[in-house]
Amino acid sequence: MTLLTAEHILPDSKADSKRAVITELANVLTSIDPDSVMEVVMAREHLGSTGIGHGVAIPHGRMPDLSNPILALARHVNGVDFDAIDGQPVHIIVLLLVPDSDDRRHLELLAQLARNLQQQAFREQVMQATSNQMLCQLFSGEGISGS
Repeated sequence: MTLLTAEHILPDSKADSKRAVITELANVLTSIDPDSVMEVVMAREHLGSTGIGHGVAIPHGRMPDLSNPILALARHVNGVDFDAIDGQPVHIIVLLLVPDSDDRRHLELLAQLARNLQQQAFREQVMQATSNQMLCQLFSGEGISGS
């Protein structure tokens, strides 16, 4: 099972704020109510920014009616202020939603994403990918999958 599909990728976000880019990502997840996504993810952001540094943010949350984990990805060429821990603009935003009951899987996926996105070479590949299909392959090829 692939967590990231081409339909869930915004290759060139123009959002001007953390909330705006999360809203864009919530809206590409057509099978989930975007208001519910916003509520869950923004509640998590209020606990502390999910901007992990190196131009990366992984906003995330648990959704009660979700059957499988799901990812959405936005790239922001100029970078957006995400209150990241290093104070730098964020260029890669990966939204992770997991079923409410699956704490272990949630933490595993978060750790996997963070590990991959901490690597400069991986971030460069994400920013340089020329198609949504290439981005999907990057995220499935790096062991980030639903299996």
